[in-house]
Amino acid sequence: MENNSTTVSSVSRQLADRNIDIAEIDRGEGRMMQLFSRAARSYELHEGLPPVGGASAHMRQHPLTGEWISYSGARQNRTMLPNVSECPLCPMTDDEQLTDVPVDAYELAIFTNRFSALSPDAAGPPQLDLPTRPGIGVCDVISYSSDHHASLSTIGADRIELLIDALDIRLETLLANPDIQWVLPFENRGREIGVTLDHPHGQLYALPHLPEKIRTTAEGFIKTDPLEGLTTRIPDQLKLDENDAGLAFVPPWAKYPFETWIVPHDRTSGLAGLSRSERAGMAALIETAAQKLDAVFEAPMPYTFGWQTAPKGFEDTFHMHCVFQPMKRASDKMKYLASVEQFTGFYLVDLPPEDAAAQLNAAFEEGSNQ
Repeated sequence: MENNSTTVSSVSRQLADRNIDIAEIDRGEGRMMQLFSRAARSYELHEGLPPVGGASAHMRQHPLTGEWISYSGARQNRTMLPNVSECPLCPMTDDEQLTDVPVDAYELAIFTNRFSALSPDAAGPPQLDLPTRPGIGVCDVISYSSDHHASLSTIGADRIELLIDALDIRLETLLANPDIQWVLPFENRGREIGVTLDHPHGQLYALPHLPEKIRTTAEGFIKTDPLEGLTTRIPDQLKLDENDAGLAFVPPWAKYPFETWIVPHDRTSGLAGLSRSERAGMAALIETAAQKLDAVFEAPMPYTFGWQTAPKGFEDTFHMHCVFQPMKRASDKMKYLASVEQFTGFYLVDLPPEDAAAQLNAAFEEGSNQ
């Protein structure tokens, strides 16, 4: 690897029965980058974009709900819908156009977000007449591909499986930190919902506290596991795909039109519990679900997507799952959260899950037959 004043080390790790090469790059000032590939690669390394200055992140607690709210002034200036030639997630071929991934080509990258809402070394919060705390935590960017025009529905099941392996490694490191209670890998997709970059990517937030909504979900698994044995309990009309690893389906409890869950058959608290064959199977299910969402309106579906893994202390009961929350209810209609939904959490769904699943399956079948 060429090295232009940036520290680079490359290590190979064995994960299950598959080798993963991880090139680790120290970007300076506490910024890290990991480049993941199946086989060892040689990278031409450049300097890349510099760190972003600004006020340190901190949190304030809502006096009525107890929720923690993050405040980070640096995020106000984050990159907003640049031209392809100025995309910060594309690889660098020279030192003229700087990016956040300063190598000539890559398969999958995880790196420190320049506009983080949280920081491992956040300074003390301001003194206010309400509880505050430093914005301790981690915010990463996860770039799925060096191809600016790719997406979760086009990168292929092999790349999604690499993503699963990469997230497994990153979560293991983060959860070993006693300051971190829960980690959420997620994706926001589509300009319609306010994304600031078109390049195919997700993010990862490692939190020092457990949000109440996640605590409620985790505690629900203590009483019962509603995701156990789904393949025999979910009606066939709600199923989108199934294999030996798990099931992709529109849940009968969906809060969003076309909402889609991917659930492993066997309970596991996180990605580490998936065998090699289960990782491949889960990757295939995620690919099919993403493809069906894009097919239903013959256009990229705007959505939020989250990897739901166990918070600390709930590993023995939590059943890992992935959730797509699509933001369209028709080809020309967005699903906006109305006042009653935002204030109360009482969702109003225009499209019954059975109709949504039928549309997803029919659109995909029609496209496959053309």
